[in-house]
Amino acid sequence: MIINIKNLSRNSLRGKALLIAEAGYDAIDIEKVVGVRCRVSGVKKNYLIIKLPNNKEERINLDNFKRVFLIGIGKGSSLAVMTLAEILTSLGSRFSGGIVIDVKIPNSKFQISNKFQKPNSKIEFLTGTHPLPSKQNVEATQKIIKLADDLDENDLLITFICGGGSALFCGSEEELKYSQDVFNKLTEAGADIQELNTVRKHLSEVKGGGLAKTAYPATIISLIVSDVCGNDLSMIASGPTVFDKTIKEDAEKIWQKYQNINIRTSDVLNIEFRETPKDKKYFEKVKNILFICNQSAISAMVDKAKKLGFSPRIFSLKLHGEAKDSLLPMIEEIKFNEAILAGGETTVTMNNELGIKNYGKGGRNMEAVLGAVVHSLYSKSYILNSNLMVMSFASDGRDNTEAAGAIADSLTIEKVKELNLNHEEFLKNNKSFDFFEKTGDLIFTEQKSFNVSDLMLVLKSNH
Repeated sequence: MIINIKNLSRNSLRGKALLIAEAGYDAIDIEKVVGVRCRVSGVKKNYLIIKLPNNKEERINLDNFKRVFLIGIGKGSSLAVMTLAEILTSLGSRFSGGIVIDVKIPNSKFQISNKFQKPNSKIEFLTGTHPLPSKQNVEATQKIIKLADDLDENDLLITFICGGGSALFCGSEEELKYSQDVFNKLTEAGADIQELNTVRKHLSEVKGGGLAKTAYPATIISLIVSDVCGNDLSMIASGPTVFDKTIKEDAEKIWQKYQNINIRTSDVLNIEFRETPKDKKYFEKVKNILFICNQSAISAMVDKAKKLGFSPRIFSLKLHGEAKDSLLPMIEEIKFNEAILAGGETTVTMNNELGIKNYGKGGRNMEAVLGAVVHSLYSKSYILNSNLMVMSFASDGRDNTEAAGAIADSLTIEKVKELNLNHEEFLKNNKSFDFFEKTGDLIFTEQKSFNVSDLMLVLKSNH
């Protein structure tokens, strides 16, 4: 999965760390996971069986429905829907098609079990923009709304809800008008994903259970891929099929909080928030299933670390806080011959001195590793060396750039000194991509894995 693994494996410890990361990626490979966990069974092909992360099974009697539809929303949903559509072709005419909105669509042929298949012709694959929505997203979302609105009580709708859906699934021009400004201002001010998505839900007709309301009275099986700390299903892609416990006053308070503290008076926007669906009848025939989360990747990484002779320890599955400081507690705690792992979603507070928007290129993972490098160069308590390395990477292979993340150790420190890099300036200006491009420590991957938040690893050898 890591396409530049040979170039990055410049010493033994790096090589082992990258093998551990590979195990994590393999556990969230979209085609593999969907192909293994979903099947149609029975002599009459009358049961859809979905294996859950806890090894229990969800069994759906397809005889109860005249038509079956698929909808995909979010990053990686196109490949997930492609794979499930191939499984559902055995239903014949009862499988009635569907729509996907994703940031990109895989090639015209995709691979299942070493065989290349053509995408199912019954599915319409649409692309949208991320992290900011656009008219393209609105047009695609309105097609999904029309499909959902045409369903009746005899229909089954299966959805794949994935990270990135909050931006991709944008229901109207009005939502688009406010969403772009809201996203920019709240992320610049350091709002976390729960705050951001609470506000998003109350600007939308489709988020916060809006899709469930539109599809009512059809039955919905929603397979949710978590990229949110704590796996709150109502926050993933802003919960289009999940009952929303927040109210519009919550969104108003969050918006006011950041306008008062962090947003310049000249930028204040007067936004009218809406209430999300609160009638429980819209959710009586909805089954929201946590299909996969970062624990799947972390567990596989733990197993691989053991096989490589390390003593693994999970630091957190819901790591949060400022990205540049996120790896430091793990580094300070690590013992010889130990692997410390974490998953989560940190925050990058953008440096915007004097209001000049001259942001650097990079993401949370690269910033986390760069923070460790900068701290290492000034710390007396530890230093990245031939026995200690750190890495952080996006599970879907895109850390707000074409790179997935970065790796760093003594080789990185040597490169900083050799090139005389002003590492503090790179960090201050959020230019982590540029920094690691110069040191040769960027991680690039095939982008065919589920987005289950960021994954972090600190490794320390005993020799």
